[in-house]
Amino acid sequence: MKVMLIGPPWGDVYGNFKHVAKVGVFYPPLGLCYLASYLRKGGHDVRVIDAEAEGLKLDGVIREIEQFQADLVGIQVVSPLWDVVLEICKAVKARRNIPVVLGGPHITIVGGEAFEQNPYFDYGVIGEGEATMLELADRLAGGGPINTVSGIVYREGQVVRQTPARMAPDNLDEYLFPDRSGLPVEQYLFSVPRKGIRKFSTITSTRGCPFNCTFCTEPMMFGRKTRFRSPENVVDEIEEAYRRYDISHFIFVDDTLTVEKTRMYEICDEILRRGLEITWEGWTHANTVNEELLAAMKRAGLCRLSFGIESGNRDVLESLKKGADLDRIVAAYKAAKKVGLETRGSVILGLPGDTKATVEETIRFVKELKELDHCYFNIAMPYPGTEIRAAALKGEMGTRLLSLEYSQLKRSGQSVVMEVNDLTTDDLLRLQRKAYLSFWLTPRRIVYNLFRAGIKAGFINGWAFFRSFVLPRRRKRKMTFLSEITNVADYCES
Repeated sequence: MKVMLIGPPWGDVYGNFKHVAKVGVFYPPLGLCYLASYLRKGGHDVRVIDAEAEGLKLDGVIREIEQFQADLVGIQVVSPLWDVVLEICKAVKARRNIPVVLGGPHITIVGGEAFEQNPYFDYGVIGEGEATMLELADRLAGGGPINTVSGIVYREGQVVRQTPARMAPDNLDEYLFPDRSGLPVEQYLFSVPRKGIRKFSTITSTRGCPFNCTFCTEPMMFGRKTRFRSPENVVDEIEEAYRRYDISHFIFVDDTLTVEKTRMYEICDEILRRGLEITWEGWTHANTVNEELLAAMKRAGLCRLSFGIESGNRDVLESLKKGADLDRIVAAYKAAKKVGLETRGSVILGLPGDTKATVEETIRFVKELKELDHCYFNIAMPYPGTEIRAAALKGEMGTRLLSLEYSQLKRSGQSVVMEVNDLTTDDLLRLQRKAYLSFWLTPRRIVYNLFRAGIKAGFINGWAFFRSFVLPRRRKRKMTFLSEITNVADYCES
């Protein structure tokens, strides 16, 4: 069977911030690469399409499906891309009318609700999809019974049915390595401190997260129990990508990279033992690091580490059930900077309980955190299945849910779905812009970012920042001016 796996185009989700997103989160579709490994091993002909990397809009995606003569289409979907994915599904049904499978966090969380509202797809893979997708493709190719495939939602006439959940393996070494062979690997580039622009890949060494953050959907996809790959298995994959594709930088997308310190020491020792000249980065929880561990990771090639800050107000931070406090966050950044790491952080504005005063407090906190090199300011989004969404649906903690549309959940774009207390939509957008400009346009950070990865990277990143934050403002002023002229002309004519 010919199977087309699609990562839909996502740039427009970020609105004006898409230029920054293209240099900051332009990641290959790792989940689809895992599926491709299983399907190819099972004898299926597989093509992976990263529509964003290949510059494909809807027509381009459909053209690729037709040229490949796909028998089955699988699409990865997250909530903000729901409308984009539905358009692809509609076009597939109109042009080829072949089975369409959806997978990923959104379909896992929403499940049968999505099927009841939309007739444009046929199957949903719930949770980890490697074995499920292979078994489903085998049944569709051979005509076997679908209702015996564990871990799917499907239609039976007008009825939506869901089969029992598939048990995920505790030992992640059982998984095949993701197959990157079908990706445009030369296009995935990242600015690396003191190394310039390097070809990179994402990698994961764990699945699941033990923390209970009220805003996060990841545990619904992979569970709250953390499962591990062995250090040797992780470094085997790194070495394969390093030797085969000349990839020298790796971004770990584990929810909490340092959740188990002993294992992280072993990964570092294995990288050094093999003499791999690589750099790497990831994100983790402030509670799970210390200076000794960070120094060991730095020796093995770690160059950058990110922590979730979320809020600079102690009460709001505590309400998130993250288990962190501001003192520990500050200590984590101090330790990371002391051993020579570049540091990143992320903040959420407009959380339940937030006010103008607490958001201003958050902005001041991160601006004055001198050990923090990069920070990203997101507007709180009540993703399906999260405690934040449950609170917003009930109007708790001052929240006002403005839309139920999943496609509006664009935390880094020009979108607000939830107001809270005295924070209106305009307030949140204004404070997000203020946060970015006040943080990034400090003299120290301007100089640092111009030279940290070389002049070329500094120019590329600076131009992306300018296009995301300065040009839209100028266009808005120009449009306001033109509108005023038009209004005057209309008045004169009348």
